[in-house]
Amino acid sequence: MKKIILIASFLMGIAAQSQEYSFISDSLKLLPLQELAKKRPPVDFEPVYYENGTKAVFKEVLPLIQEQKLRPLMFVDKDGNYKALVVKNLTKNEDIRLEYENIPEKLAKSGYSFGNPESDKVIIYLQGGPVNFLNTYGFEGLMNISGGLDENDFFLVNMREAHTFHPEETEKEEISWERAKVYNKTTNKTLFELISFFKSQNKKVYVVGASYGSFVGLKSIVDNKNIADGYLLMVGRLDMTEEVSKAYSKGLKAKFESDAITPIIGEKSDNIYTVNMRKIASAISRDEKYTELLKDTDLSNLTYMYSDIDQNVGKLTEHEINFLKSKNAEVRRISVEHGKWANHLKEGLELMLND
Repeated sequence: MKKIILIASFLMGIAAQSQEYSFISDSLKLLPLQELAKKRPPVDFEPVYYENGTKAVFKEVLPLIQEQKLRPLMFVDKDGNYKALVVKNLTKNEDIRLEYENIPEKLAKSGYSFGNPESDKVIIYLQGGPVNFLNTYGFEGLMNISGGLDENDFFLVNMREAHTFHPEETEKEEISWERAKVYNKTTNKTLFELISFFKSQNKKVYVVGASYGSFVGLKSIVDNKNIADGYLLMVGRLDMTEEVSKAYSKGLKAKFESDAITPIIGEKSDNIYTVNMRKIASAISRDEKYTELLKDTDLSNLTYMYSDIDQNVGKLTEHEINFLKSKNAEVRRISVEHGKWANHLKEGLELMLND
């Protein structure tokens, strides 16, 4: 199990960047994420450095790498041999920004980016959960490894959802239902502004969302029209099962039986953060019947992937499936647990980008 965790952490951990450390020989190059995935370093690997050049011990920094508090950067020689590891502190929440020339400052703070700003294709990713933090280098691993994308061909953005700006707000006290709806409205507005900006830059813009992110994508189409060039939405619902969404709106635990149809309602969490995240999730799905809201919308640029064994959100009903097909969406059934949707991300991206 520790070996699996180590591999996963490294898969999610390496970001492409130029050699910027004076204590690392210029003859060494940063190993691309895809290559590191093929061979993990030994547990006694050395040398290991912090960003300032101070020596570190691999076994001591490993737990922080696994917790995604440190980003590992592996440097190799011309033959691909591992020669030095640098562990880099992650960007502070308030310092995260999009690295794109001449982007308005407000939008620059609306997410984390990597890839090629000169590319004519932009992918905006909507996180699942919801969670109140923005994934940075894990997002790179998701798109590079699970998604199989060449970052030279895309400019990739992990968009901030509103509740990620000030995480302490959702940890101190229980938020109101109205506040939960405001978070979603603000998130929706940010997505519209990002799509509009990159479209004004003559880019093709694609939106990708899974779980909670898929609901954000649907809500965006409802409120802001179908303005992106393509959408890939995974493991969500169009018309969420009422018992589950109402339970979530109260902070209760809720899921489905193994048939992915029958609701199971539990108790309210005693964790304020968990209650608030459930409220935010419910606020974008409880009163929203997307088969009604999108009845006059062509969805031919939408790829929708659902799991028929999804115990978190349930599987799509025949009504939901038939609705999507009637609106010309590409509908794909997969059979994975909710948390393993990334196993099909590459397939979904290929379907969306090849349309």
